[in-house]
Amino acid sequence: MTSGKPVKSHSAIASSEGKSREHTPLDTNEAYRRGVKLLHEKCKALQRSNERLVFRLHRVQKMTRSRARDVEFLKAKLDSLGDGWRTAPDPMDVKEEGEE
Repeated sequence: MTSGKPVKSHSAIASSEGKSREHTPLDTNEAYRRGVKLLHEKCKALQRSNERLVFRLHRVQKMTRSRARDVEFLKAKLDSLGDGWRTAPDPMDVKEEGEE
């Protein structure tokens, strides 16, 4: 015969034991803090990397503009001196002696 009391199942005992093993809210908050700190460090590292890339890009653009100015200056100087550089054969097209 039953006494009318609900019978405790093993799952009820296991769930009460599981609660004692769970992390406390302080542990959970600390884990989140560590995760946020790690994510922040990764973001800072990525930001530094991006800044270096932007700096390099600007430096290359400056070098390209400088080269273009130098080429235009050289062309103008050669033209003013009457050099026939525009009609000169391309050195890549000229075959050396012994080549076929």
